[in-house]
Amino acid sequence: MTENTNHKAQRLNIEAVKRIVGTVRTTLGPMGMDKMMVDGGGNVIVTNDGATILRELDSAHPAAKMIVEVSKVQETNCYDGTTSSVVLAGQLLSNAESLFDKGLHPNVINKGYTTAQSMVLQELPALAVEGERSLNAVARTAITGKSLESSEERVAQLCVDTIQAVGSATDVRVLAAPGGALADSYLFEGVVVNKDFVTTDGEFDGMIPTPLLLINSGLEEQKQDGNVQVQVDASSYSTLKNAGREELLTSAKHIEASGAKAVLVRDGVHDTVVQYLRKRGIFVCRRVPPSTMKRLAHEFGVDPYHTPEADMEVCDALVDRRRYNDVDYLFVNSNLASSEATLVLFGATQSTLDEVQRGFDDALGVVSLVANGDSICYGGGSTYLALASTLRARAAEVGGRAQMAIEAYADALESIPGTIAENAGHDALDTVLAMRHAGLPFGPDVESGGIMDMNDAAVYEPMSLIRSAITSATEVTTAILRIDDLIGRRGE
Repeated sequence: MTENTNHKAQRLNIEAVKRIVGTVRTTLGPMGMDKMMVDGGGNVIVTNDGATILRELDSAHPAAKMIVEVSKVQETNCYDGTTSSVVLAGQLLSNAESLFDKGLHPNVINKGYTTAQSMVLQELPALAVEGERSLNAVARTAITGKSLESSEERVAQLCVDTIQAVGSATDVRVLAAPGGALADSYLFEGVVVNKDFVTTDGEFDGMIPTPLLLINSGLEEQKQDGNVQVQVDASSYSTLKNAGREELLTSAKHIEASGAKAVLVRDGVHDTVVQYLRKRGIFVCRRVPPSTMKRLAHEFGVDPYHTPEADMEVCDALVDRRRYNDVDYLFVNSNLASSEATLVLFGATQSTLDEVQRGFDDALGVVSLVANGDSICYGGGSTYLALASTLRARAAEVGGRAQMAIEAYADALESIPGTIAENAGHDALDTVLAMRHAGLPFGPDVESGGIMDMNDAAVYEPMSLIRSAITSATEVTTAILRIDDLIGRRGE
């Protein structure tokens, strides 16, 4: 038997994938373990987030890099489920290696795998949970096994409130402040500004009505191009300087005449303007990022003024100055109704806070999917096992050697609940067999072993999360199995 017949290239690729999958496999499920990663600078990350772990791994093998890409696709599309997609891909490849030993060609395996994928994706909509289910339950499922469990109810409700306020996870803005308790995190309906403040002489404290102006430029003297040389005498220079100052004072007077008590400026503010406004009790915030200025404009439904002018209209606003971890923030919202929201997160340390934010990102994402119309399925790997049962029942329809590949695909699907049980310290095979016997909606009972009703436990996940994991895992598996040789590029 030749090396080609032994599928040497595929076996090498599969071995590389096994190594990288083994790194994240133990993180799957409510009882999954954490990983500690240390970079060259000594910075430490402790997490069980599959996407984060794979992002930090330094693997030169091209097949391993393909698996990392799978996790990125899953995270981008569905926010969560990255570990499930990677574990599934790894198991599909491992099962393919066993099929090599039985004499199956990679093309036959691929045909069986793609047929199996088509079957399970056709069956998946029929496994949707009927009736309305709580977004709070979806959030709690996503939180389980992460660093947020200590304040599960509070965090879950925050996720729901945030998505209901902003509509989509991509629109959520997060302020992460080290030095507090997770339970103290809250949703602020408005915009948080974190930039350079020029304060009034008096204290600016508490939520007070504040007529507000937004200036989408700077209040500075115009600077000449560095390559331009202008020769003027002392008298002309003084005239030019005075003209610039007068222009700035005119802008300051326009701001005063508007009745504004606070002005937020995108760029810098000249000392002349600062002094003038401070004497009149007008608060100035400068160097507001353009993205924040855009959010402020959306909050108040206005077009920010490019330059101060006569008869400017102020925004009816509430402005609160708060300090977290020795940093000043402005909390700004409309006095009528807010169209923006900011999630304020607290954590004891920066590393803790980073993990908290990763958990929130996942939970916000899955809540967003369901809130925007995605169906939900039973979690805990129970839906994967139900799909596997469907495959076993239909495999005989295909017949031939492809049937063996379809049955191997079913085995791979069952590895999801099996791994969840195993990571909780229970027997994977016993759990899978019990789930087969009981059927949907039963999944692993990670606390006591055995199985439990996922409906009673309110364990749900978005259908798109499962669909994406199956699709991406199958695609990367078939792509790797089609590679029959490894060739170094010339000059490398």
